[in-house]
Amino acid sequence: MTRGSRRRAWRNLKLGIGAAMVAASLAILWLTGLASLRLSLAEIETRAEANLAVQAAVLERLLDKFRLLSPLLARGPETGRLVSGRDISIDRTITSVAAGMSGAEEVWLMDPLGRVIVTSQHGVPFGAIGGAAAISEAFEQASQGQLGRQLIPGNPQSAASYIFASPLRNGDRLIGILAVRVSLEDVEQAWALSKDPILALDEDGRVVVTNVPGWRGRFISDIDFGRNIDDLSGLGRLGLLLPSTGAINTHMRLATSLPVLGWNVATLVSIDDARQQSAWAMVAALLGCVIAAGGLWIVLLRREEFSRQIRRDKAAALRLERRVRSRTAELRKANELLEEEVREREQAETNLRLAQAELVQAAKLATLGRMSAALSHEYNQPLAAIRSDAEVAGMLIERGRAEEARANLARIGGMVARMAEIAKTLKGFTRKSGTDIRPVSLRKVIDETLLLLQPQIKQSCIVLTTDLPETDIIVKGGQIRLEQVVINLLSNALDAVGGADRPMVALTLRLEGEEAVLRVRDNGPGIDGDVMPQIFDPFFTTKDVGAGLGLGLSIAYKIVHDFSGTLQAANRDDGGAEFTMRLPIADEQMLAAE
Repeated sequence: MTRGSRRRAWRNLKLGIGAAMVAASLAILWLTGLASLRLSLAEIETRAEANLAVQAAVLERLLDKFRLLSPLLARGPETGRLVSGRDISIDRTITSVAAGMSGAEEVWLMDPLGRVIVTSQHGVPFGAIGGAAAISEAFEQASQGQLGRQLIPGNPQSAASYIFASPLRNGDRLIGILAVRVSLEDVEQAWALSKDPILALDEDGRVVVTNVPGWRGRFISDIDFGRNIDDLSGLGRLGLLLPSTGAINTHMRLATSLPVLGWNVATLVSIDDARQQSAWAMVAALLGCVIAAGGLWIVLLRREEFSRQIRRDKAAALRLERRVRSRTAELRKANELLEEEVREREQAETNLRLAQAELVQAAKLATLGRMSAALSHEYNQPLAAIRSDAEVAGMLIERGRAEEARANLARIGGMVARMAEIAKTLKGFTRKSGTDIRPVSLRKVIDETLLLLQPQIKQSCIVLTTDLPETDIIVKGGQIRLEQVVINLLSNALDAVGGADRPMVALTLRLEGEEAVLRVRDNGPGIDGDVMPQIFDPFFTTKDVGAGLGLGLSIAYKIVHDFSGTLQAANRDDGGAEFTMRLPIADEQMLAAE
């Protein structure tokens, strides 16, 4: 496939994917909006049905409360005497008390012809309410011995009332009718707490009770909801009702029936919240579709870029392979040269280690050379004494003085033992040291060093003081190499105080934490500040030509460093130099292994 055909195929693929994404997004938006609207409407319907049941129960409880009041009052002993024509003021008091205690709007008594005998309302003439004519239906039912019921419709200015009427009898003879009028205003006040319109309709479609005063007493067909409501007698959800704006599908209508009264109670619930939730759900779905489409588009772009990168990588790999093939011979040759250089470097490192070992040995021999004069004097004196004592011992033996001869021989033995100890120490010092690290007694190192340097110290008349702890300190190191370090430090100190008036050298040993600290001080001229940074460099020396190789301190520094220690040089405030050696003490595991 050529590059142009690949581009056309990729362009067609992107167009197809884009169209599919748009179609899928529209379908998702429609389904999301529909599902959200249905869920919201179901939730609104559930709440509205519960509220409608509660409000209908309020109306039923109010009427049930007064349904038995008129029969109870009609059977009372005082009620029958009201018809006999007693004092009207007393009779009105009785009816007023009955109305006040029961909560009825009005209680009144009529004779069998429908004329009002007494009423609970003050200041109203007995015939002002129309007598039996106003409640003809309830009056007729009560005259037939039934519980009379009748609705007194309301109007936008006053609430409706409901009449309960019961007959008064003297035996089988009808002597009067007792009527109780109940105002439905309390129900409307309870319904006023609901934000949705609620209305109760009688069998003729007249609004009996409602929390919308303008609808009171009107027929449902006369109220403009946007379309006529022909029937509210059904139960449950009856459809969507329109307000007077003429818009469609803005309210949900729910109704329930009151079979005893023959009424229907309906409510109109706004579905604006459901529409708003559906709109928000569609917005969220749209946002999700945009994010998903953007993510998919990014994935496609990255895939395209990845494909391009793969092609670029393949081309680069081919170019690299050609370069690799062209340079393989050069690299092979360079590798051979490098291997040769490595072998030469390894040989050079081996030679360097041998040279360093030879330099260390040369430094030892140089130290012995500087001590040779003192050692010669140390050996000559005992040899002369031995020869003299031997001659005297022979003469004493000839004269039979065996005890005195034995004493001379004992002195000769002591001097020979001392000379043997010096020779043993010299032999160990000149031997090449190993590289093992083991527990070493610093007291023994110091004693061996002082034994070697004692002739030089005596000859130079230098005061050497030592300050050692009572308990020996065991460190990690090597016996011979540590002796070499201490000999170098003391030899340099002895050389430094050679021109002093009262030459003094001090050696101290202390245990500080987990380290052994050995200090060598002198009262010589000290170390020049300019040469202090170079004091431990190889072949650096401040002595006269032929007096030293400049390797002593460098070798000492290297030895101490190999033992994980430090060696430092400093000038004292009161004059002279001070060298400080710090070494880690041997741990219990090393001591146990030893």
